[in-house]
Amino acid sequence: MAPLSSCDVRVSPGSQRFVPDGRACVLARNNDQSADFWLLDLATGRQRQLTRLSNLGTLGTFDVTPDGKHIVFDRSRENSHIVLIERPK
Repeated sequence: MAPLSSCDVRVSPGSQRFVPDGRACVLARNNDQSADFWLLDLATGRQRQLTRLSNLGTLGTFDVTPDGKHIVFDRSRENSHIVLIERPK
């Protein structure tokens, strides 16, 4: 396996999860305008936005399912629900 390339990623502790194959990392990003998930390719350092969540809330905890196809998360907002979404490939 080739060494990881260098890249700068600004995330809070606990706001990243490796996908099962270990080639990428899902990042959760919260700010005043958005709360979304991004995919970081560990070989290239490229980042790609996975979600454009509507009805803003603060993302809480999250994880990637063992098959790598879904992201499960919670977020704080009025009238909250637990949501399971499919992770785009």
